[in-house]
Amino acid sequence: MRGGGAMDIVAATEHDLLAVERLYRDVADEMNGAPHDVWWDFGVHPTHEGLLEAAHSGNLFVATAQAPEEQLVDDGPECEAGRPVAGLGCKPSVLGAFVLDARQGADYSLASWLVDAPSGRVAVIHLLAVAPGARGRGVGRALLRAAVREARSRGAWSLRLDVFDNNAPAISAYRRAGFADLGIFDIEVGGGLRHPSHLMELDLRETDEKR
Repeated sequence: MRGGGAMDIVAATEHDLLAVERLYRDVADEMNGAPHDVWWDFGVHPTHEGLLEAAHSGNLFVATAQAPEEQLVDDGPECEAGRPVAGLGCKPSVLGAFVLDARQGADYSLASWLVDAPSGRVAVIHLLAVAPGARGRGVGRALLRAAVREARSRGAWSLRLDVFDNNAPAISAYRRAGFADLGIFDIEVGGGLRHPSHLMELDLRETDEKR
């Protein structure tokens, strides 16, 4: 997939996990105690095992900045520390990520979904995140567009997600992207925790990719 703003959005491999995990740790640290805190605690939610499974299943997607391959080197101790190696740049850090699969939490049954779709025609976005240093560059919009394209390619009629009721920036972004807000429900959000959350849906049969 090709995103906007000179970025690539592709299915992640196991090789990408170090950078993806760093992304989620950074986002969790940045949100900790903020009004939009979504209680992410790496190792509890999300976890290495969950991300590894998503990568192996082709369900983990990452956004990276485009750069000439010959100017880049693989991650290593120097890249981990943010230092160039022999005058070359490190392969770009992950700008954002998301998981797309068909897993609907048990509490999704609480919503009156607008699309009467069998489970095999439903796709669900999880863990959509943008690196703190990449905010304001259209990464979130590009990730959503990529999720819509991928869900359509899998034959989904409905794209669903949940978002904490205090995460106003994300709620606004999803509404702008055309998601219908089905209301606030007390749902299980990972790690055995529950939180009031919006359940939202995009009807893939009617929307187009130009949003």
